[in-house]
Amino acid sequence: MRTILNLLVLCLFLNSCNQERSIKHSPFSSQEEPNRGEVAIVYGKISNLQVYPHIKEVTLTLPDFSKSGEVHVSPIDSLGEFRFEIYPIVTREFSITPIEDRLLIAPGDTLFIEHDFADFTNTQFSGSAAIVNWQIAQFRNDYLGRYNFDYDLSYLDYKDRSDKQLNEYFKKLTAFQKEHNTSEQFNTWAEKQIRLDYFSVLIEFPFQHYIRTKEEFVEKDVYYRFLPELENIINETMILFSYFRVMERYNLMKKFDFNPVPKSDIKLTETESIDLLSSVSKNNFFSQFAVATQLSIGLKANTTEIIDENEEKINKIITNPFLRSVLQTEYNKVKDYKAKPKIFSDAVMGRDMLEKHGVGVHPQDSFNIVKRIIDKHIGQILFVDIWAPWCPPCIIEMPYSKTLSDYFSNKPVTFVYLNIGGTDEQWKETIDKHELSGIHLYLTEKEWIDVMNRFNAKSIPYYLLFDKEGVMVDFGSHLRPSIPGTKIAIEKLLE
Repeated sequence: MRTILNLLVLCLFLNSCNQERSIKHSPFSSQEEPNRGEVAIVYGKISNLQVYPHIKEVTLTLPDFSKSGEVHVSPIDSLGEFRFEIYPIVTREFSITPIEDRLLIAPGDTLFIEHDFADFTNTQFSGSAAIVNWQIAQFRNDYLGRYNFDYDLSYLDYKDRSDKQLNEYFKKLTAFQKEHNTSEQFNTWAEKQIRLDYFSVLIEFPFQHYIRTKEEFVEKDVYYRFLPELENIINETMILFSYFRVMERYNLMKKFDFNPVPKSDIKLTETESIDLLSSVSKNNFFSQFAVATQLSIGLKANTTEIIDENEEKINKIITNPFLRSVLQTEYNKVKDYKAKPKIFSDAVMGRDMLEKHGVGVHPQDSFNIVKRIIDKHIGQILFVDIWAPWCPPCIIEMPYSKTLSDYFSNKPVTFVYLNIGGTDEQWKETIDKHELSGIHLYLTEKEWIDVMNRFNAKSIPYYLLFDKEGVMVDFGSHLRPSIPGTKIAIEKLLE
């Protein structure tokens, strides 16, 4: 009897050890390739290509923590066919441009899409993921998810109108469900999407209202009663694009103690922010997602320091396979870029055309204005500011840019200002008002489209930093002149 008991105890011990071992993860710094799971196949055919003859490719995007999402591109062949093999990891939304902006795919799924350029509202689907995606496409033909209410409304008036609009959207959903006998997967997706659109505007409104009215937010306890519901809706059943946008704003509001703007000068360290967010909800996935969102800020700024300095803590907090996988992928990209920036820079700047196409110049290269500037200024460090007169954050940075430019005036540093909008008069007035020296260019439409696409700039201001050899060593909105790290980054290139 004692022998049997000892064996049972031993088995339990070994089992517990195996369970503990199974949840251990390699540190992010090991740069292991994440386990992406089963492949999913998305393919299809587009008819009536002559309607939009300029469209030559299809772009599939999966949501993740990067600036642009996980992007895949397939050419459209002469028969109108395209094909993708992707690894969604979990059930996950995706967009497929220029066909549908929201669809759903899971590991192991197949999805065939038939689309007619002459009839954009009648996409057809077949394959294992056909039913849910046909229902999503049909529902989105009518559902817009908009809450177009005045930001000058009081906090509770805005919420009351949003609540009524939410109810109207759910009435439409109920009617749609009855008419189409919708699947459980569609029902889950639709409820998430409708509620996330609602949560998104409620989280955004206090900030927009305050900057217009400066009205004190005394009703925040009543206003934010929806937060427990938000914490439950963001879960691992499926990953939606809206998760990422909502969580970015949620994290910011949490740090502000849910005030529209911080009541005091908040200076949380990264470790303090991680600790704060790791216990933000009883829904463990929500808390993990909040921490992952915080970590992604550093990765978007092309640095892994936040993860590297808190790796042991992060390894214990973030255990969800999807979150670990997408963070690891972005971490690896940043590490690879920082280790060999020239490879990435040459690809973005089109300097690898000879290797790719057998020619040194590509037809689209005529709009590559940045490359032409660099070629004329080899031996100079270039700080490139992409801006427009109608962009308030761009204008706010101009005095800091002037100070930074003056500081490096006796050094081989050239400031380049690429204007992508506004009138010629507005452009010149801004330059004169802020006494900005350097190179100033008013880009044509084709030039600024090339710049924004080439450098994956989703918003402005956006900055590029090139060393003396013309290699892009950093890029992004984090390189603002007002941030001390920008000056430090330029100084390092002068060493």
